Amino acid sequence: MSMLLRDMLSHSEPRQLLTDRQVSQFSAAEIRQTMAALVSGNHMDLADALSAAGLSLYPDSEDILAVSALLSEIKSDWKTAEQLLSHLMTVQADTAKPMTWLHLIRVIRCQSEFGRALAKAKQAIDAYPNDQALQDEYSSLQELVSAETPDLATTHLH
Repeated sequence: MSMLLRDMLSHSEPRQLLTDRQVSQFSAAEIRQTMAALVSGNHMDLADALSAAGLSLYPDSEDILAVSALLSEIKSDWKTAEQLLSHLMTVQADTAKPMTWLHLIRVIRCQSEFGRALAKAKQAIDAYPNDQALQDEYSSLQELVSAETPDLATTHLH
């Protein structure tokens, strides 16, 4: 058990957690690993608090952005997940990974914004034309959008 995880678990109330100064002695990777361990142990309040501290200290850390977005997805906090994933994609720039695209598309889809999700899926497959998961998501969204608004689905084909 890491020292950060041990320290986090020793606090009974999330509000009594470590200060940013105390957390700052840990790397972004250590914070990410501890957040993952807290989530797997169903300590969501502690993971949330550590996410906030980690984002405060390392706002452009891919590690912390990714795990914080996943935490938001677990909580069905779609707006926060979208904000974090969008920021992660900005940080990753041209190296945004297919899995990041897929999570962003699905988060937008979970907000019932199917046309916008389809547009993102089109961007994703333009970047990764051979990624099967992205192709499947795009096809699924095309069917969904065409069933709801046939004109919108057709415009995203081109």
